[in-house]
Amino acid sequence: MYRIGCSLVVILSMVMTGCGGPPSTTNAGPAPAHGGRLVLLAGGRGYVEIVHQPAASAKGATSGEALFYFLTPDASPRAAAPTAGTLVLGKKSVRLEPSGDALATPDGPPLFPKGDVDGLLNVELDGKPVSIPLGVR
Repeated sequence: MYRIGCSLVVILSMVMTGCGGPPSTTNAGPAPAHGGRLVLLAGGRGYVEIVHQPAASAKGATSGEALFYFLTPDASPRAAAPTAGTLVLGKKSVRLEPSGDALATPDGPPLFPKGDVDGLLNVELDGKPVSIPLGVR
């Protein structure tokens, strides 16, 4: 009886542990056109493709460290993509600038010297303000 009880405890602990990590805002979805990372927009309205171009130095100036492309649900470019937006990093807010068919972080010191792009992306889509969580900072 003792062995059965121990076996049940081990099996239950394995089942309860699971094999996944914390939930993610990224979605594998279609292949990104620019080689970036896709983030699913709420309500299935499409994706934001994030292209991170890491700075050569943590202290040097960088140009367009992160680019944000707005895509439809089938991963084609949005006809009415945002032309302005902000990226909130903790208490800091960075105004994004148009760069081709994307929004880009401005020239200056690196915003993400330690890794992936994160923060809260604020734009207007289809005439409505949208906040898109990109990760946790």
